[in-house]
Amino acid sequence: MMKIDINKIKVVPKSISNGFNLCVYGKPDHDVQEWINYNSFHISSTDKFTNIIISSEIKLSDIFLDAKQFEWMDGFSPNLNKKLHIGHFSNLVISKTFKSLGVCKKAVSIYGDTLEGEVKIKDALLSLNNHQKNFQFIPDKSLMASQVKYYGNLLKNGTGDYEGTQIFEIGEEKIVGIKSNGQTSYFYQDVSLAELLSAPTLYLTGKEQTNHFEMLKRLFPNTQHIGLGLVKISGIKMSSRMGNVILIDEFIDQVKESFNNDLQLIYNVFAGYILKSNPEVDKIINLDMINNPKNSAGLYLSYTMARLSSAGCELKLSDNFISRELEFVYLKAKSNLKPNILFEGLIEHCKDINSLYVNNRIKNSDENRKMFELKLSDLIYGCSKLGLFTIKKV
Repeated sequence: MMKIDINKIKVVPKSISNGFNLCVYGKPDHDVQEWINYNSFHISSTDKFTNIIISSEIKLSDIFLDAKQFEWMDGFSPNLNKKLHIGHFSNLVISKTFKSLGVCKKAVSIYGDTLEGEVKIKDALLSLNNHQKNFQFIPDKSLMASQVKYYGNLLKNGTGDYEGTQIFEIGEEKIVGIKSNGQTSYFYQDVSLAELLSAPTLYLTGKEQTNHFEMLKRLFPNTQHIGLGLVKISGIKMSSRMGNVILIDEFIDQVKESFNNDLQLIYNVFAGYILKSNPEVDKIINLDMINNPKNSAGLYLSYTMARLSSAGCELKLSDNFISRELEFVYLKAKSNLKPNILFEGLIEHCKDINSLYVNNRIKNSDENRKMFELKLSDLIYGCSKLGLFTIKKV
């Protein structure tokens, strides 16, 4: 079948159509019309939009262009000279999400061990490994910054202002690779990693590093960078100098009583704040509202799973979406590298579930139980594609 960019197509709102249909606003453009004709899709037109009728037997992945696939992703590479804070937690969540979404095949991390700080490397690694184990995100490859070596021929001896260093020259730009004291720069480490991996690689770091990765892309065109938004507490950027940093362990201690010491539920709750908006947008953590499902999206998803489980529905992970709407938003999220699209779709799915539940109780009704189990299966599968945990009890 002919495939098309999913962003050219929309889903007909449920308020207009009882079943699943696709559409475009107005008349189809040349590409869409060619796609319709080639695949022999039926259409119906109004003044405002054109409905595109897709058979339920057709898999949506067969009619939309495949998302870009990366071999590697580097998104969680903390420095080991300080304790892990919720900014690091955010990076862990986003990295786990992108891998779960299917954007990349493998995850790689470079752990910064070249600078002295407030904690010992051994203690930092122990804490890091505990969090990775608890939240089930273990990189497929991990390296220490001090062990990363560059074997290419791009490094040159610096002159003038760069005397005593070794530099990379990229056009008119000069970037220090090895400092005068022998320490390597972040750019040196990323060049070394890109050379080592020698494959399409996605980097997920703070948006303040955008220029850094634009320079890297000039050397390695098969790399791509997404600049992540800052994590803020009540709208204030975290800073260890200002004393408003919340450590991961402190965050867990503050909320664990509200969530029965359930680390997987705590993960879902925190991840909700990170995933509900575009990765490039700043995230605001409001601790005062974190245990209220109306204001905590991750808790709302978890609450809905637990609600159906306690009512007698079986928690089962399927291998695909039953809902065509959710399949569509999943493919769109993956294509655009924006997991928030799927997260928003799951929130709407939960609203439908909870609205239905009001007048369709599960007790003593096999028909209702089966209906809700299908919807629950989609919710669990969708959450798994975002790296979220299945929650049985809240």
